[in-house]
Amino acid sequence: MSRTVIALVAVGAIVIAAALGVAWRVKMRDQAVIDQSSHQAAPPPAPQPQAEPQKPAETPPAAATAIAPPTFDVARIGADGRAVIAGRAQPGAKVVLLDGGKEIVNGQADQRGEWVMLVQEPPLTPGQHELRVVQHVEGHAPVTSEQVVVAVVPEPTDNKAETLVMIAPPNGASKLLQAPTAAGTPKSSDLQLSTLDYDEKGYLTVTGQAAAGATVRAYVDDKMMTEGAAGNDGHWRLNPDKPVAPGKHRLRLDRLGGDGKPVARLELNFERLVPAPAAAEKKNLTIVRGDNLWNIARAHYGEGWRYTVIFEANKSQIRDPDLIYPGQIFSIPKVN
Repeated sequence: MSRTVIALVAVGAIVIAAALGVAWRVKMRDQAVIDQSSHQAAPPPAPQPQAEPQKPAETPPAAATAIAPPTFDVARIGADGRAVIAGRAQPGAKVVLLDGGKEIVNGQADQRGEWVMLVQEPPLTPGQHELRVVQHVEGHAPVTSEQVVVAVVPEPTDNKAETLVMIAPPNGASKLLQAPTAAGTPKSSDLQLSTLDYDEKGYLTVTGQAAAGATVRAYVDDKMMTEGAAGNDGHWRLNPDKPVAPGKHRLRLDRLGGDGKPVARLELNFERLVPAPAAAEKKNLTIVRGDNLWNIARAHYGEGWRYTVIFEANKSQIRDPDLIYPGQIFSIPKVN
């Protein structure tokens, strides 16, 4: 599901993880029959052979589990575009930070699964960036983070602006890490707006803060959409059940007092845009030990047989689809 954040803009991402199957064998053994003595005149009927009770099947090893996707913990990005990004991955995994599908820096998770990467030279350029991280574990397909860090770096001429930074999950509301101004996000008394998201169908998600237990009511174009109460921690989240149409709109938030009348109000203009169909695009992948075309295709396209797409796009580097080498950089085309 794609998503846009107004003044706090974000687009979601999806990933695919792969699992390995484990097979096991059952052992059986027969016991020989004991011969009877031949001294008796009339030998009695030979006793029926008794097989040793079948041993229980060996306990199968636990099935290999899918590798958990890497995650972001920290994203600090200055107004000059220099950044410190940190998170978690599989212990010892190679981690690659992508900006819009392009690798900008890489590193390695330590034995606790923690990683830190610096984006210094060159820094992030002014404008919007969508940062994801991909982990490479030997013997497994690359796994991309389900989260995306959205950053909007201000123009150098705007001395008062700060870099807007959010972590957007694949579903649900974004988490604001850095406000776009030193003054923070819009605020009136104890009522504060954190994020305003909408999905591709126009359904809104609005989050913010107020006094614990306070009622917050949302209006769009002066039409009441929904209301809800702030939790014990003061955070609230509203999800109107009616979508907004494409175009320009005005959001109004009222914090209600005990008598049901507004005691604080925020108003914000926003525009719901309908993104144009994405043009075909490519991203690059650095091959590490243990990668193969089948697993790469399964990770990026969901189906291993699509490895031929990657092969055709990189024929100048691949003589045999079964032979690829660490350090090669392949183009991964986008497919429908």
